[in-house]
Amino acid sequence: MASVSHLNSYQCDQCGTANIVAAPVLYQQGTHTYSTKFYSGETQSFSAQAVKPPVLRRYTRPLFLWGFGILFAVFWGSAGLRAIARNPGSLGVVEGPIGFLACFGLICFVGMILSFRKIARYNREVYPRLHWNWEHTYVCRRCGKFRLIPS
Repeated sequence: MASVSHLNSYQCDQCGTANIVAAPVLYQQGTHTYSTKFYSGETQSFSAQAVKPPVLRRYTRPLFLWGFGILFAVFWGSAGLRAIARNPGSLGVVEGPIGFLACFGLICFVGMILSFRKIARYNREVYPRLHWNWEHTYVCRRCGKFRLIPS
């Protein structure tokens, strides 16, 4: 009976070995989750950490950073408007700070919208390309060289 050997058509450019593995497989093999009664977590090998997949950007950071500025401007701006409503003679004293807070709040709102647009553009245009590249990257198990193999 004749044996058929399976030849790997991909070889490492640097060392010439056929011992290469796809980055998603290497990541999956090196990542282990565990759970006990009181805590759970994830452990990763160094090779799995080196080939971790790209991640989508989240909206929470700009929401909290810009949102804090917006809340600050709204809170103190409304306090100034209440002071004017109670005492119309104080308009000249409070007019400058209220104008500053209105401009500050508007700048924070525009900054938050621009940050959201930047994140949405990254998630829509850049992330799919990075993820495709990650799925088509192979790592040599002998020398550790990364290679993108388009299919």
